Amino acid sequence: MHKNFRTSLWTIALAISSYSVHAQQPANAKLSEVCPIPAPLFDAPTHPITGLPTGAIGVRANRADIDSTTQVASFYGDVEVQLDAQQLRTQQAQINQQTGNINASGATRFTNGYVQVASENFRLNSGENRAFLSGARYQLTATGAHGKADVLSLSPQRVVLEGSTFTTCPGDNPAWQMSAQEISLSEDEEWGEAWHAKFELFGMPVLYIPYMNFPVTDARKSGFLFPTFRSSQKNGFEVEAPYYINIAPNMDATIAPRYMAERGLQMQGEFRFLSETSHGQYNLAYLENDDSTVDNDARYLWRIEQSHIWGDHWRGYINGTFISDDDYLNDLGSDFAGRADAQLYRHAQLDYLTDDWQVTLRAEDFELLGNYRSPYRTMPQITSHYSHSSPLDLDFTLFSELSHFRNQDDSTDTATRVHLEPQLRYHLEHPGFDWLAELSYAYTYYDQEQNLATGLTANPTRSLPTFRWRGRVNLERSVEIGDESYLHTLQPQIQYLYTPYRDQSGIGIYDSTLMQDDYQGLFRARRFSGLDRIADANQATVGVSTSLFDTQARELARVSFGQIYYFENSQTQLLESADENLASRSDLALETRFRINNNMYFNSSIQYNLELHRTRKSQTTIEYRKDEFNLIQFSHRTVTNLLEEDVEQVGMIGVVELSPRWQMASNWYYDLANSRTNDALIALQYSDCCWAMRISGYRRINRNLEFNTGLPQIGAPEFDNGVSIQFIIKGLGSDNRSLLDLLEQSLFGYRHPFHLSN
Repeated sequence: MHKNFRTSLWTIALAISSYSVHAQQPANAKLSEVCPIPAPLFDAPTHPITGLPTGAIGVRANRADIDSTTQVASFYGDVEVQLDAQQLRTQQAQINQQTGNINASGATRFTNGYVQVASENFRLNSGENRAFLSGARYQLTATGAHGKADVLSLSPQRVVLEGSTFTTCPGDNPAWQMSAQEISLSEDEEWGEAWHAKFELFGMPVLYIPYMNFPVTDARKSGFLFPTFRSSQKNGFEVEAPYYINIAPNMDATIAPRYMAERGLQMQGEFRFLSETSHGQYNLAYLENDDSTVDNDARYLWRIEQSHIWGDHWRGYINGTFISDDDYLNDLGSDFAGRADAQLYRHAQLDYLTDDWQVTLRAEDFELLGNYRSPYRTMPQITSHYSHSSPLDLDFTLFSELSHFRNQDDSTDTATRVHLEPQLRYHLEHPGFDWLAELSYAYTYYDQEQNLATGLTANPTRSLPTFRWRGRVNLERSVEIGDESYLHTLQPQIQYLYTPYRDQSGIGIYDSTLMQDDYQGLFRARRFSGLDRIADANQATVGVSTSLFDTQARELARVSFGQIYYFENSQTQLLESADENLASRSDLALETRFRINNNMYFNSSIQYNLELHRTRKSQTTIEYRKDEFNLIQFSHRTVTNLLEEDVEQVGMIGVVELSPRWQMASNWYYDLANSRTNDALIALQYSDCCWAMRISGYRRINRNLEFNTGLPQIGAPEFDNGVSIQFIIKGLGSDNRSLLDLLEQSLFGYRHPFHLSN
C-alpha cells in the first residue's frame, strides 16, 4: 500500500459552520505525553475459563441454582460467562439451557475483543446471536474511541448504538463528540455510520447531519475531507473542499473544488495507482474563467508522473508538469512546483539495461517562465553507454548519442547531432593514494541545414581528443584535543587536463550551458554541460581537503579549497560575443562544513576572485536542528552579475515547539541589494489530543511574468498578503504533516544546508 494514501471523512455533502475549517495534524510524538493511550474500561479476567469447545458457554460463579423444569440456570456473586471471544462479568445472570439466551441484571461488563461495554443490564438472544445492553458506556479496544448509548446491540462484526455519542477524545468532557439517533460501527470494514447526527465542539452543537459515515481506524474510505479556508489579496476569500474516492486497495482519486472570490471556481483532480511493477499519479487543475485578469482567460495545470518495470532489463519513466501561462504558479500555486521556480522540466524515457550496456530513448523539454527565448526540445534522444573492465584495472567505455532538437517557437528550426566518444581509463587505488588517467576521443556531426540563415554551418564536424590525469594522496593521523581523540585526514590532489582548440562557431547552442565552478567542479573534465561546446584546456587544478572525525567516524569538520591554473587561455566560449577569458587562474573555491555539536551545523561555499578581490558567489548557513519540531536556520547568499544584477540576501527560517501542544513557525528573507523583504511568513499552531488549529499569515513579492493585470509594472514591486485558518478534528481523518511542510511551500522554502554545486 502506498504510504501517502489518505483517510476519508464524510461521504455526503454537508453544510460547513465557522468551526469546520481544515487543518493538518502535526506528527508530534511529544503529544503522547499529554495524550496517553486510553486505558481500557476494565481489566480482562486474570483467569479466563479454558478448554471450552467452540460455541459452548462456560460459567463461573459463587453460587448456582438450576430449575430442572424450565432448564434455566441462575448464577449469583462474581459471575463470569464466557462464549468463544465474548466475556461477561456481572453479579447475577440467568442462562436458558435450551435456547442459550442469557440475561444479566445490575452492573455488567462485557467485551468481545473489539469493544468493551459497561452497562446497567445485559441480554443475549442466542438464536439471533445478538446481545443488547442498556445504559451503556463503551470503548473500542483498538482505537480508544468511546461514548455512551441508551441501548447498545452487538452482533458478529457490528455494533449498533441508539441514543448514543461517539468521540476519540480522552476524558469525560471531550473537545468534540458526535451524538446521533443511531450509530453503527463495523469491525470488518473499520468504519461507522450515523443517522440524525449532531456534531458538538466544546459542548456546543455546531452542525446537524442527516446521515454520515466516518473511519474509526486509519482505513481509507470514500468521502469528504476537511475543507480549507484561506484569504489573500490576490485570490480573496478561498474555500477548498476535497472529496476522496477509494477506488481499490491500490488505487484512489481526489476531486477538490476550490472557490476563490477574486478568480472564480477552480476544479482540481488527482488519480493515483500502485502495483508491483509500476506506479503513477495524474493531476489536473482547471479554472475556466479567471475573473481577476483582463482577458478573463481559462487557466490550467496538468501533471503526469509514471514509472514501469518490464522484466529484468526494461525500465520506463515519464514526468511532466504543464501550465497555461507563466504566472500560474505565482498566482494559484501548486504542490509540484515552487512559486519561485524559473522553469519546468519535462521528460520521458525508456531504458534497456544489461551488465555492460545501458541504452536510453529520451524526450525532454524545458519551459522557461518569463520573457526569455525558449530552449530547444530534444525530440528524441538516443544514448548508449558500453563499459568493460579488464583484470589490469584498465576500463574501456564507449558513449554514443543521437539527438534531434526542435525549437519550441519555430517548428522549422531543427538540428540533428550525432556523437561518438570512446574512452580508455586506468585507475590505480591504494589506501595511501590513488590516481586516474583518461584518454578519450570525441567525434560530433551536426545537421543544421534549417539554420543557415543564422550564420551556422550546414554540416559541421568536430574531432577532439582529451587527456586527463588526476592524483590524490590520502594522509591521516590521530590527534588529541582536550581529553578526546580524533582522526585528522588531509587529501591534497592535483589534476592536469588537456583538450586542443577547435573552432566551434559554426555550431548552434542546443543543450549547453556553463557549469558551476565549485570545489568539486574544478576537477571536471569539461566546463560546459551538453555537447555543443567542448572547451579547449591546458590547465592544472590544485586542491586540498582536510577533515576531522570523532571516534564514531562522524565528520566534525571539513575545509576544502582549490583553484585552476591556466597554461593557455581558453578560446572556446558559450556565446561568441562573450569576452575571452584572459585570467591566468580561476576563482578560488572554498567550502567549509562544521558539525558544532549533535544539533548545530555550519556550512559555507565561496567563490572568490583573487584578481578583482571580490566574492562572486557565496552561500552560508548556520542551523540548529533538534528534531522536526525544533529548528532554526540563518542563511546569507550573494551572486554577482546574475542577469546583469547583483544579488545579496539574508534569510531566517524556524520551527519552535513552545510546548507539547503549541508550535510556532516563521520565515523571513530580506533583499539587501534593494532593501526590502521578499518573503515572510508566520504561523501558530495548537495541537490537542483530538483537534488542532493553525493560523498563519504571509507577505511575499509578486512575480508578474506574463499577465497584464492593469497594475503599474514599474516602480515599487507589488506584494501579496494573505492569511489562513485551518482546523482539524482528529480521529475522523487527518494527514500527518508538521509546520515545516508549510514553510517548504513558501517562496523560498526550507532546504537543508547546501553548497554551490550543480
